[in-house]
Amino acid sequence: MLMKRYTGGVLAVLMLVAVFSIAAQAQLYNPDLDLPKPTGMEKALTKMGRGISNIAFGWAEIPMTFDKNLKKGKPLGYLVGVAPVLGGARALMRTGTGVFETVSFPFSDREVNYDAVLEPEFLF
Repeated sequence: MLMKRYTGGVLAVLMLVAVFSIAAQAQLYNPDLDLPKPTGMEKALTKMGRGISNIAFGWAEIPMTFDKNLKKGKPLGYLVGVAPVLGGARALMRTGTGVFETVSFPFSDREVNYDAVLEPEFLF
């Protein structure tokens, strides 16, 4: 009887050790090493998508600039006078960058020119 209890206890401890060692192994994940590197075609399509997104949503920089400055606690005169001008300038930059990225995505150097020109990469 004592041998059955001892064997059952040893088996339970071994099972717990096995479960925790598997769980510890599952935590070892490095996406830089485990995920495949994107191909040139994937980078080019990402650049094209980023360009189309910037063309479509470049205008949204105006209300976003107003909202960011409102959250910073800027005075009303600044929000009404300066924020739309800054937002308009950022909208023109984002839309122009979108046109550039959409037109140039198939002709880019594979090592260099797939990085985002503006930060944040996507507006939303």
